[in-house]
Amino acid sequence: MKQYRIVTGSITYAMRGRDVLRRAGFHARVERLTSDLSDVGCGYTVVLSGDIRAAESILRGAGVKILKIREEN
Repeated sequence: MKQYRIVTGSITYAMRGRDVLRRAGFHARVERLTSDLSDVGCGYTVVLSGDIRAAESILRGAGVKILKIREEN
């Protein structure tokens, strides 16, 4: 299954996003940004697998600021 990294505007957004997604049934965790994504964001991402469109909709509905979404294999 594909994995996604969602870059947020702050560590607070990353933690809130993780919690919101977990309550919605996603397996989500917060990780430090990798060097190739260090030009955006606060240094943390929400990492998850599953339906990224649903996850993005849930996060935006919860007011989580999303700066970038990256798909990984």
